[in-house]
Amino acid sequence: MHKDTNNGARDSFIAGVRNLKVIALDCDGVLFDSREANTHFYTHIMGVIGRPPIRADQQEYVHMHPVRESLIYLTGGEGRDFDRAFEYFKTIDFGPFNNYLRREPGLVSFLKLAHKHFQTALATNRTVSTLELLKQFKLREYFDLVLSASDVRNPKPHPEIMERIFDEFKVLPGHVLYIGDSSVDETLALATGVHFVSYKNPSLKAGLHINHFQELHCLFPEHSTG
Repeated sequence: MHKDTNNGARDSFIAGVRNLKVIALDCDGVLFDSREANTHFYTHIMGVIGRPPIRADQQEYVHMHPVRESLIYLTGGEGRDFDRAFEYFKTIDFGPFNNYLRREPGLVSFLKLAHKHFQTALATNRTVSTLELLKQFKLREYFDLVLSASDVRNPKPHPEIMERIFDEFKVLPGHVLYIGDSSVDETLALATGVHFVSYKNPSLKAGLHINHFQELHCLFPEHSTG
């Protein structure tokens, strides 16, 4: 059984989100443990253009950023290697790499409750693979809105993706709870004024830190007592 968060911190946070209307989540690192998949994905692309596998110190960056920015980072700029890598990326079948993903424990039961009681959104720096991934893991039905880096001009941590959520649901920042796992998510939350929950990353500045989705079941009326 998972260890619950500090009850005092949790109760204080829940008291502060009484007007909650929307729950938004990041994808990689929140819906899925995707580090292994990302490592295989980018190592494969680097191999195609004749570069070595990505290093351990590069994994954090590519875990948090969209494909274009990650390939610029890995190839050292927008030169010939980047052009080759990005053109090849456009042809990739993502299916084999999705097989390395692991859905986070307790995710589906949480999403079912979230979708029942609130509007729900996905806000991710993934690109064209997002909808395919949700379909493969049978998660699309739990999201009222899906926004990827392909749907905005500026990927996270630029506030555009969260502003799209505000506009879509006609809500204010105080009505939105965002669950993320990276410094990119932290920056987005701070810039837009939404309530932020850090998932499995105690180093982030957040209203609440959790290690399991069951720790947020207290948001829902049928689980709010006891």
